[in-house]
Amino acid sequence: MSGRPLNEEQYKKGTDIINYVVYKSTTGAGNDEVLQHKLFGKTETAHITLHPDGSVNFRVKRTKKYLENTIQSDLVGFVPSISQAVKQFISNVRGKI
Repeated sequence: MSGRPLNEEQYKKGTDIINYVVYKSTTGAGNDEVLQHKLFGKTETAHITLHPDGSVNFRVKRTKKYLENTIQSDLVGFVPSISQAVKQFISNVRGKI
């Protein structure tokens, strides 16, 4: 992942923030998609990267429980409502984390 994002979306629920970002992949044809959780909008707890080949990397900075729970709940309670792209991302990674 490098350069400017192709797409950026942000979802909020209390002090939790979820960022969904799409970058042009530097390792293959297609795009890398990233879903990141932050507490208080500043402290990253974890992020998941979905690569064009379908592989998934779950990077834990502090704890993975917030991001896992958020994905399992389909971001219920976050605003705005999640986009079709985020729904597809969740569908693609749910069984791989």
